[in-house]
Amino acid sequence: MPEAKAIKSMFNNISGSYDLLNDILSLGIHRLWKKELVREMTGNAPESILDCATGTGDIAIMMKKKSPLTKVIGTDFSENMLAEAIKKTNAIEWQVQDAMNLPYPDLSFTNTSISYGIRNVEDYSKALSEMARVTRSKLCVLEFGQPESKIFKALYFGLFNVLMPLVGKLFKKESAYKYLIDSSQTFPSGEKFVNIIKEATGFESVTYRPFFGGVTYLYVASRKND
Repeated sequence: MPEAKAIKSMFNNISGSYDLLNDILSLGIHRLWKKELVREMTGNAPESILDCATGTGDIAIMMKKKSPLTKVIGTDFSENMLAEAIKKTNAIEWQVQDAMNLPYPDLSFTNTSISYGIRNVEDYSKALSEMARVTRSKLCVLEFGQPESKIFKALYFGLFNVLMPLVGKLFKKESAYKYLIDSSQTFPSGEKFVNIIKEATGFESVTYRPFFGGVTYLYVASRKND
């Protein structure tokens, strides 16, 4: 797992180009996947939402627009990433927080989410446990993974193993961009990550949906009484 200090420094350094990076990694269709996350997070008319590793805030902003009466808090441990989010809107409460050590009381939020951030946490089981602790209803995770087809997996990662170093050189952030594609290739996905969520959270109901052949996965964990 990555070291928190190094990852925080990396995200502080790439905050200005992070939105473009998501476009590159997802071939420009990450917005469609994020809409599915937003639909899942707002479908039960939540009173409150916590969006961890909110980055530049696009997910939190989408959720607030979809559910205007919902209180939305967006947190990230990178001050520079949140600075980009603050530029976009003040309709959301932005806080510098670590997903592994959330300062909120138990069951503080109706739903909690983390998108494209769990693989960058030093201890993702601890972060999942913390997010579950503050969640009354539903915990959603949107994250890159490995395509289910071996042929597509080889083609997809083959392309980005060539493309990402070039993009990294363009933005003079070669090591950061290499880390982001490398971490996507090795992070557990599908049933493997479902089992990690169950063990870390104690939530018995955990489902997942692969998008674009398994480039990205949406995991939905619910409390037993939900």
